[in-house]
Amino acid sequence: LLAEKVKQLMEENPDADVAVNFVFKSKHGEPLVEKNQTMAKYQFMAQEYKFDDLSATVEGELPRLTETEAYIKMEAAGMAVTIGKWSGWIDYLDVNGKEMLIDRESITPEFWRAPTDNDYGARLQQHFAAWKNPGYRVKEICHETDGNNRVVKVALTMDAVKGDLEMRYTLRPDGTLLVEQDFDADKTEKGPEMFRFGMQMQMPERFNHIEYHGRGPVENYADRKSSEFIGTYEADVKDEYYEYIRPQESGNHTDIRTFSVVDKTTGEGLTFYGDAPMECSALNYLVEDLDDGMHKDKKWGHHSGDLVPRKLTQVHVQKRQIGLACVNSWGAWPLKPYRLPYGDYNFKFAIKAYKR
Repeated sequence: LLAEKVKQLMEENPDADVAVNFVFKSKHGEPLVEKNQTMAKYQFMAQEYKFDDLSATVEGELPRLTETEAYIKMEAAGMAVTIGKWSGWIDYLDVNGKEMLIDRESITPEFWRAPTDNDYGARLQQHFAAWKNPGYRVKEICHETDGNNRVVKVALTMDAVKGDLEMRYTLRPDGTLLVEQDFDADKTEKGPEMFRFGMQMQMPERFNHIEYHGRGPVENYADRKSSEFIGTYEADVKDEYYEYIRPQESGNHTDIRTFSVVDKTTGEGLTFYGDAPMECSALNYLVEDLDDGMHKDKKWGHHSGDLVPRKLTQVHVQKRQIGLACVNSWGAWPLKPYRLPYGDYNFKFAIKAYKR
């Protein structure tokens, strides 16, 4: 009967995840074990999600383009994207005239995370220090048409990590923005590993709710995720940070198919998705709020109870973030499959206006 139901779901939903979840609970209460307490669980994926082809073309008119000495602006279907010529970043992102970004806070690449207790134990914050401020410098910025898409390309150097970064922003006629981040490592250098490879942005405080299809509802990481099943979840941003004694990285979700950050009152927001599983999070804190510095031991400790939520939502969209290790807390690095060694990386994802 179960096999027939699974087969039916797969036939009716050929592009969707179809999973069978097994949960084993205690039948009777025992010392230290409550009745119906979950003892073990496992998720079997009978069919996996079919990700969008981000290279596919979309019909429609060529997006409008405006260029000045300071910026290049693309507009289509209510989406307006402004790229600064001096920084190479998306400085403004508007949907139907509404600002999606905090004023003067751009969408930027992100390679650093607030060190965890295990990171401090292994001194990863010192080993990876170059990635905290990699030293961006714009070499060239240009725009072109690709079929009926507008494309802005930015070439940058990253002096602190000895590599080149190319950002490619593509606006489709339907208002979908494709963001591509391509890092070309210097093959003559043995550069430092990184904490993550992705992008970050700061959205106004009113975007305080998330809806996502991926692993949840509890935070999870590359090497600590099987306990959280792939499914559809929603939560308030204020509840996404776990109050560890020491402030640190928190709130990550792996195997993301889609991730939306929304204003529940107006129904406005942004949806992020890729052509492969991503990792995403949204917090009321900036990374620097949770970063306890280059040295673990201090005369006066920093505690999560000291934190004051900011009037914003910082969104992290990434190809990958390294694992938590957890072998021990005094020197162990994450296992090799869960690390990001120095090398070439490419990440591509889409941003579109949220629809209920």
